[in-house]
Amino acid sequence: MSLVEIEDVHKVFPARQRGGEPVHALKGVSLHVNEGETLAVIGESGSGKSTLGRVALRLIDVDSGAVRIDGKDLGAMDANTLRRQRADMQLVFQEPFESLNPRMAIGAIVAEPLQIHQPQLGTTEIRRQVLSTLEHVGLPQSFADRLPGELSGGQQQRVGIARAIISRPRFVVLDEPTSSLDLSIRAQILALLAELQREYSMAYLFVSHDMHTVEWVSDRIAVMYLGEIVETKPTRELFDAPEHPYTQTLLSARLSPDPREPHAYKAFAGHKTVRDAVENQEPA
Repeated sequence: MSLVEIEDVHKVFPARQRGGEPVHALKGVSLHVNEGETLAVIGESGSGKSTLGRVALRLIDVDSGAVRIDGKDLGAMDANTLRRQRADMQLVFQEPFESLNPRMAIGAIVAEPLQIHQPQLGTTEIRRQVLSTLEHVGLPQSFADRLPGELSGGQQQRVGIARAIISRPRFVVLDEPTSSLDLSIRAQILALLAELQREYSMAYLFVSHDMHTVEWVSDRIAVMYLGEIVETKPTRELFDAPEHPYTQTLLSARLSPDPREPHAYKAFAGHKTVRDAVENQEPA
């Protein structure tokens, strides 16, 4: 069943400099995300994939078209209705450190969604949920009193994930969530995301430029080129029989991990997907 529906969405940004051309970031994009699935959106830089992720959360308004969650049109919602709806929609950023306020303690950062969406909760209950969520993403409770600058990149991304899931959203946009991390850390974060999805039945829109990663994490893949979706297929089907020339080019240019580096995906050997490895309790 579709949870998120994006229908014929167009988005044009003004020219970046005087005399320049407007940027047509999205050109009639339509897709859907089913409950509990991972839909990967893949494309090169400038393809419009990150814009699509923000449009899906109404962080950016569309020029035309519609974005619906559970059949409700986000564009038709007033500010108060949209604020309530945001409890069901969250974002994990590409650069974890840049998405965390360096002057706020980790506990305060993770608590923000609860303070916004569940203001009836008392301080003690919020603190309890923050500590529990930190443990859930593999961080010790003591990190609640630390600052982001005291954590590694992988730990910072776990904080970003904790902040995103604490309100138990149904839909999460993951904007290149592992691209800034070392290969060995990527696998750990991917396994964590798969485990959380299995537990909470969240739907993911996984934005990426890395075909190797989306092969492991996605149920379906939508390929973007110059603001358009040129091909959408179940993951295995797309890798086995790509139809669009751009998809074929992406696959032919796909690079294997550097053999001199620790194989980021060795923990998933023998499994078709990260989720399959997690469901069979394979450590990553």
